[in-house]
Amino acid sequence: MKSMIPVQNSDVLGALRGFFKALLETDNVDALYVPLETEKGAIVPALVTDSARLERLNPLAPAMPINGARAVSALTGKQPPARMAVLLRPCELRALVELVKLQQASLEGVILVSMDCPGTFGLADYVACQKNGGFDLPTYLAAAQSGQDPAYEGLALRNACQMCIQPVPAQAAVSLQLFGADLCSGIPLEIDEELAGKLQISPLAQEADRRKAVVEQVVARHKQLRDKELLTIRMQMNSNGGIAGFFDTCIRCHNCMTACPICYCKTCLFRTAAFDHEPEHYMTAAHRKGAVRMLGDTLLFHMTRMNHMSASCVSCGMCTSACPSDIQVGAIFSAVGEQVQAAFNYAPGRDLAEPLPLITFQANEWTEVGEAK
Repeated sequence: MKSMIPVQNSDVLGALRGFFKALLETDNVDALYVPLETEKGAIVPALVTDSARLERLNPLAPAMPINGARAVSALTGKQPPARMAVLLRPCELRALVELVKLQQASLEGVILVSMDCPGTFGLADYVACQKNGGFDLPTYLAAAQSGQDPAYEGLALRNACQMCIQPVPAQAAVSLQLFGADLCSGIPLEIDEELAGKLQISPLAQEADRRKAVVEQVVARHKQLRDKELLTIRMQMNSNGGIAGFFDTCIRCHNCMTACPICYCKTCLFRTAAFDHEPEHYMTAAHRKGAVRMLGDTLLFHMTRMNHMSASCVSCGMCTSACPSDIQVGAIFSAVGEQVQAAFNYAPGRDLAEPLPLITFQANEWTEVGEAK
């Protein structure tokens, strides 16, 4: 059902806080998973049970500390402890769908809330903006209204956001529709009719028609950049050095794995002593090859992770944000993931009912992807 959150005196953030406060106080849920802003301007994902704490709610802050699918997985597991509404950006929502399929999260008793996403800045960059006088929310909203990528004091969006071709949510019970809207007059939303009745939200008398054109503009611009960057990566993969060259500066910190919402293994081989060897092992290898990289499992780590999660990669870019060596891990994984997903005609997060290709056996699947009988 189409509707509108009324905005008074151009206070968009206040209107959103009022909406989430009503959601919590009308006995629809016991808790909210939402981003709160600290006194120093940082954004912290939080589980909120006291509506008074929503005075610091800021869903419009263009910063994403973690992919929220990881938090919802921790909160629900297989049997959720309480009724919750969770606010997730589109890439977080798609990652959560994948985790549900992998039996690492549950949607029972969970109300999914999402929003059109104009993009996010690096967390440190956003906090620095806050310290230098505060983030200019009206400029950010104007960018969303016009379909332009927001910029602030020379800062650019995260690389993953600049290449995002799915900036609008699907499968959410509540979708906040920011693109193309005059947000200072009201916040358009699409909401489940039953939930709308509980919140006493009325249908919208007349639908705005700008959103579709603005979304198409955003997607086209991002797709052009994405296609160009992924093509460059694939060309480098086929050049001298191949994929190994991308990870020359990797320090084996495993941050990318920790930040990735799809890497969920409770016990990871690369966090065990499996690759710890006696000194003579390294010396033998060095004598045999002339030189060996230390520590030796660096490339194997990335290739194993890529093999595990390429079909479910949602291109959220959190791995890139977490990398201290500025390796474009997200773009590299997207380049591979896009090809894997195309081979199986699979889009991660598209549909809960769509089976995961790498755990679904089909007798003719090899011939379907071009392999000989």
